[in-house]
Amino acid sequence: MKSALCLLILCAFQLPLHAQTSPAQEAAAGAQALVQRLFTQEMSEEELLALGKEANKAGVPRQQIIEAKLVWGLRHQNTAFLSKILPEIEIMAGSFDSTNAAVLQNADAVKSFISYIKAVKAGEANDNAGFKQNILEAIWLNPQQAPVFMQAIEKFRLQAKMAEMVIDLKTPLTTSMGEATTLKDQLGGGKALLLDFWASWCGPCMSLMPALQKKAAALSPHGIVVAAMNKDDEKAEETAERIRQELNATMPWLVEPSERPYTNALEVASIPRMVLITPEGKVLFNGHPEDPALWTALKKLDPTIEAP
Repeated sequence: MKSALCLLILCAFQLPLHAQTSPAQEAAAGAQALVQRLFTQEMSEEELLALGKEANKAGVPRQQIIEAKLVWGLRHQNTAFLSKILPEIEIMAGSFDSTNAAVLQNADAVKSFISYIKAVKAGEANDNAGFKQNILEAIWLNPQQAPVFMQAIEKFRLQAKMAEMVIDLKTPLTTSMGEATTLKDQLGGGKALLLDFWASWCGPCMSLMPALQKKAAALSPHGIVVAAMNKDDEKAEETAERIRQELNATMPWLVEPSERPYTNALEVASIPRMVLITPEGKVLFNGHPEDPALWTALKKLDPTIEAP
């Protein structure tokens, strides 16, 4: 979804901050700079809200602040935050001023994201009819953002399939050192297994390796076993072991058989991909490693779990 969001975001602000000669001009420049930061600066939710208050005091139009909140929520796929600000977005839709807009073109664009948020909420509640109704309305109102909305559909369909699936944890595997094992062996008495699918040719996979190691360290005290599953097509064990040694990784370092039993069963069409599996083989999460929904699923296993 993050790549598709570039359709909405974000070459909106190129601000020449020249020296100003009057207090009014300086104030206007300061407000513009705050707007630029709201849309382009990476920040936490707390930092966003604090910056929004600062922008409000500086005279930035309320509409632009709400737009910035919407963009932040979409960027971070933070359904809880989007749900929290939904009343603000609905008010904005009713009084939308295109001359004051930051990134949204018109009121229909705002309404489309209202429908999108409602669709995602319905999906999380397993309300199939509500999801379908709202996501189709979102596409109808804002066809330009169809790639964003289509990704939500694909994710919802995958989640529906995973909810009915039970994975065989006894399928034979090998470690990167050629030792025979299974996911059941690796899980042991743990609460769940977090499986990371990766390959040496996958740039995003390799860039996320430090984050994978942090997850393993953070989740181990909570009884969650984190394991890496290599998908290289040639010399998989040799390649996986070389990279394990380079990273000095201590977590389970596995190699998927060439028949790709888990890739096929879990519909791993793209990597990086993480899958959270219970000892019974139920799938609690299947998605991108940076999807906030992963931590939502982990917290259901143990509310004390925090992202590293």
